[in-house]
Amino acid sequence: MISNKIDEMIASAMKNREKELLEVLKLVKCEFVKATKDGVELNDVTETKILLKMCSQREDSIRQYVDGGREDLANAEKAELNIINSFLPKQATDEEIEDFTRATISAYCLTMDEGHKLSMRDMKPILTIVQEKYPNANGKLVSKVLNGIVNNK
Repeated sequence: MISNKIDEMIASAMKNREKELLEVLKLVKCEFVKATKDGVELNDVTETKILLKMCSQREDSIRQYVDGGREDLANAEKAELNIINSFLPKQATDEEIEDFTRATISAYCLTMDEGHKLSMRDMKPILTIVQEKYPNANGKLVSKVLNGIVNNK
C-alpha cells in the first residue's frame, strides 16, 4: 500500500534532512489519516483517489499562481505535484481511456431497452465502469466522449 511506503519515506526524509520532501510526505499522510477518520478504508484505489484529488488541487493552484504572476509560488506547487505524482500508478493515455469509454458506451447501450436514447443521464454508470478499469481516468474526458456520442459528433 502507498501509505506504508509514505511512512518509510518520512523516516528516511527525516534522517536525510530533506525538508521539502518531508513536508509533502506529511501532507499526504495527513490526507490519508483524515480519510481514515472519515470512515474510508484505505486500499490502493482509495489512496490513488486521494492522491489524484491532491494533484488536481495543485494543478488549480499552479494555474491561479501563473495567472496572478506568482511564478515562485507556482514553482513550489509544481515541486509538490511532482512528488505526489511519483506515488501514482502509471496513468493510461487519453486515447486508451477514450477507446475504453467508447467500448463501454457500446456495451452499455446493448444492456438497455431497444428504444433507449443515450443521454447525459447515463453518465454516472458509464463513468463508474470506466473508473473501475482506470481509477485515475479524467471524468472530463469521459464526459467529452459521451457528449460527442450523444450529440453525434
